[in-house]
Amino acid sequence: MPTKTQSVPRPRQRATRDSAESRNTKKTGTHQLDGHSQDLRARISERAYALYEEYGRVDGHALEHWLEAERQVFNQGM
Repeated sequence: MPTKTQSVPRPRQRATRDSAESRNTKKTGTHQLDGHSQDLRARISERAYALYEEYGRVDGHALEHWLEAERQVFNQGM
């Protein structure tokens, strides 16, 4: 005999401020951050690839190279 399943109520979502001004501010800020983030990511990527080449193009160390490139870019303002 099949058993009857009970429905579980979903938790309510928090109320958010939904004014036109806050939406416009978020959009503008996001676009500016995206451009900066893309530039930063490109610089880190270039440096990580340079590290890959410096260490003899040995596969399997991508994360190490990426983290080292991040450290160098952030600390030395590359």
